[in-house]
Amino acid sequence: METFGRGCLYLIVGFIVIMILAFITQSTIQIPWFLLIPIIVFVFWLASKKNKK
Repeated sequence: METFGRGCLYLIVGFIVIMILAFITQSTIQIPWFLLIPIIVFVFWLASKKNKK
């Protein structure tokens, strides 16, 4: 459960950073689904690795 919470936290922080970047540049940022799915998998893999240390 700790891995899930940490993964969600990483996704939320990443989303906030992307939103701030879009606000500063006053543009829209589109991430295609074929890039979004591997990013989500990578974030949860990274969170699980952090848990094993």
